[in-house]
Amino acid sequence: MSTKTTFKRIALVTVAAMGFGLLSVAPSTATTQQDTLTVSSATSTIAAGSSGSIIVTQGFLGVSSDTMSVTASLTSAPATNVAMPVVSTSLTYTGTVLVSADNLSGYLTDTGSVTTYSKASAEFKVTFAPTVPGTYVITFTPHNISSTTGNPVTAATRTTVVPQAAAVTWTVTVPSGTVGDTTSTIVTRAAGVSTGSAATISVASGSSTAQAATIEVTPLIASVATTGSTIITATVTGAGTVGAGTSATQASTGLKTATYNGTAAGLGYVTLWADGTSGSSSVAITVNGTAVGTATATFTGAVATVTATLAKPVIAAGSTATAGVITIVAKDANGNGVSGTTLYAVSSGSSIVSTSVTTGSAGAASISLVGKVAGTNTVTIQNVAAGSTATISAAALSVRVGSNVESSVTMKLDKETYAPGDQATVTVTIKDAAGNAVVDGTYAAFAADVTSTRAMSAGTLPTASITVGSTVGVKTYVVNVPNSEGAFTISALPGAGMLGAGSAVAISATATVTPSAATTAANEVAQAAADAAAEATDAANAATDAANAAAEAADAATAAAQDAADAVAALSTQVASLIAGLKAQLTALTNLVIKIQKKVKA
Repeated sequence: MSTKTTFKRIALVTVAAMGFGLLSVAPSTATTQQDTLTVSSATSTIAAGSSGSIIVTQGFLGVSSDTMSVTASLTSAPATNVAMPVVSTSLTYTGTVLVSADNLSGYLTDTGSVTTYSKASAEFKVTFAPTVPGTYVITFTPHNISSTTGNPVTAATRTTVVPQAAAVTWTVTVPSGTVGDTTSTIVTRAAGVSTGSAATISVASGSSTAQAATIEVTPLIASVATTGSTIITATVTGAGTVGAGTSATQASTGLKTATYNGTAAGLGYVTLWADGTSGSSSVAITVNGTAVGTATATFTGAVATVTATLAKPVIAAGSTATAGVITIVAKDANGNGVSGTTLYAVSSGSSIVSTSVTTGSAGAASISLVGKVAGTNTVTIQNVAAGSTATISAAALSVRVGSNVESSVTMKLDKETYAPGDQATVTVTIKDAAGNAVVDGTYAAFAADVTSTRAMSAGTLPTASITVGSTVGVKTYVVNVPNSEGAFTISALPGAGMLGAGSAVAISATATVTPSAATTAANEVAQAAADAAAEATDAANAATDAANAAAEAADAATAAAQDAADAVAALSTQVASLIAGLKAQLTALTNLVIKIQKKVKA
């Protein structure tokens, strides 16, 4: 069964009746039912276009399949709000729980018997996604209902009993300026362009009726783009005025600020218009007060300066124009490039045809020139055609009308000596019969591709056919010379149109690969080390010889010492013997004297 919910909007307040569970009891149990109702949070702050939620918990003691409901009323809301809360299935519960088909009602029925009270409780999640800034109050009021017709009950079968639980509220605040967020986008295009985007926009200042740019604004919050009001505000700083609305050509307000209160579509346009002044322009875009991007443009004034750069000093004679001979930049007094202005290339002589060009983005342009006959003229870029007095001009440039018929070719290397594997530059120069560099084109410079007496370690040598461009008759090739030492020669026979064609005299260049400074230094270090090792060996040998001689001398000294010791021992024995004999003689003499003395006394 379902419950029909009626919405009424009175004095800018939308009220929704929500059944949140039904509790029916017999009058005899009304005083003991002990019903409760709480919310997990009484206040929340939600950004418009986002969603928030709380948990509503209800509970009671009941018998005989009693049911409780809760009515939710949106008792306060902004006038333009259309969002309503949404009830989802209970998170946890004890009993039987249902949610109505429109997600505006939830029901809780106990599972107790007729004679025993049972605890019934449930947690419902309530989600709210407002899209309009302001304050919202949602009030939850419990009701006790008795019914014998099943669950959920209908309005016709309800018998309302004064509830014991108090009503609770959830207050939601949506701050202003949160509808548009930083993920919203803007796309800037030049006026009249319907696709793509422009990194830079530059237009002549002109009158205030000239549109310069369109800025497409897209809020990326889905609920805003489909259901909510989107206030787009554009403020220009610098030159220009703005408009805002539903059209890519929305008329200017004539002011520096414009506002558009968007509809459910969400998409809107801001237009930028010239106001007769020159300089940079910056348009800041906000959605409901939140910045989402800035578009820039430049309004240029009259041309104040012109610079010209010679890209091709030589052009071919004939009726075909040579493209990109001179590059031009025209700027106003503020230094900004001026597009859409006509500048003239005026020749000083008849060999070059005068012409004109219109500047493009950032005031840049490129001049193509036609050379009638061979010769050299100066070309001046100025703001008026030939025959009029220029008020703005660039410095004159010298342009030569040359030949596209080759007559001679030379080839040379950038150095005479290289280290092994070094990078080398081979330069081929092609000239006409007058000795001037040929104009851009492809020429049969050689009869065959250039070869070398020794293979290059990397790179490609010149081919028979040479294409020259902005370098005027010159083409360079980069190769790496052989990795080993020695001379090499690169050469080829000249092409059919060159002087000496058909002769055996080749166009050549010779160079020599020599050891590098690092290699030479390494070799010197290695030789010095070898010399030092040889000297050390000699010194070691001499030391060995000296040691051997010293050992022999030591042996001789030892032998001499032993001989001396033996001689001393022998001499000692002899001396001892002589002393003993002398002592014996002295004893005998002494005895003789004593005898003589005795005889004398007698």
